[in-house]
Amino acid sequence: MPGMKIGVDEITLEYSLDEGTTWNEVLEAKNVVIPEDEAEWRERTTLNVTDRRKRYGRGMIDATDSSINCLYTTEAFVAAKAMEALPDEKPVLFRATFPINAETQTSGDAFEYGAIVQVSNGGEQDVDGDFVFALKLKSSGAVTFTAGTAIV
Repeated sequence: MPGMKIGVDEITLEYSLDEGTTWNEVLEAKNVVIPEDEAEWRERTTLNVTDRRKRYGRGMIDATDSSINCLYTTEAFVAAKAMEALPDEKPVLFRATFPINAETQTSGDAFEYGAIVQVSNGGEQDVDGDFVFALKLKSSGAVTFTAGTAIV
């Protein structure tokens, strides 16, 4: 059905430690993150403006910092520490794959990006909640969108 709405719990969130050769589920993830681009704006006003208004142009683009919150299990925390152990030059790849729209697609849309991971040990937690830790992400490079394969 065109215009299909997607629930966040229907998205598959995966990571790769080997540049996309193998993918694993982000264990116990409670949210999905697709970083947003933020452009820096360079002020380019010159003395020859006649309307006394500043001029701007695009500068460097940086993706927003974000976090994936995970329920604590030993397996999830060990996997997170393996992500954190990668060198900064080889960021962890993340992929969010959306469900297939059976009427128009044979595969779902996907967003892929690299990020340097810092694991939060959980910090202060309330007595009546589940213990949660965070994968703090510093995006590195662009977010890639791949449209799902259309039915021909």
